[in-house]
Amino acid sequence: MKNKRFIIYVIEIVIGIIIEMLAFSGITSDPSVLTGIGSGILAVGLVQLFRAVRIEQDPELKKRVETASKDERYAFISMKAKEAAFVIYLIIAGVISMAALILGYESLGMTAAMSICLLVILYTIMFRIMAKKY
Repeated sequence: MKNKRFIIYVIEIVIGIIIEMLAFSGITSDPSVLTGIGSGILAVGLVQLFRAVRIEQDPELKKRVETASKDERYAFISMKAKEAAFVIYLIIAGVISMAALILGYESLGMTAAMSICLLVILYTIMFRIMAKKY
């Protein structure tokens, strides 16, 4: 098993447990948000760790996963899915931003608009990094 991924999954589990403990300690008046976030992070870490251990223990499954990850078709499909998700998110966030601002929910509208700005800035930075790398 790759140690880097194993460490990341364990860190996710620990972060989820810490957030859960903060939620139940009464740090906020409404612990439901922290409970949801903590549970989500904890579940993702556990599932990924379970998946990594299962792949490592089954040589046939490990070979199939490695082959799929190196397959050009799989990489192309993954890239197209990310591109579609990016565009769909921008459209949804734009509609929410405009609707919220028109309806008078300024903080929601600005949050959606700022998320669009952040995503576009991250895209620009990553594009420049990838262009230099490749």
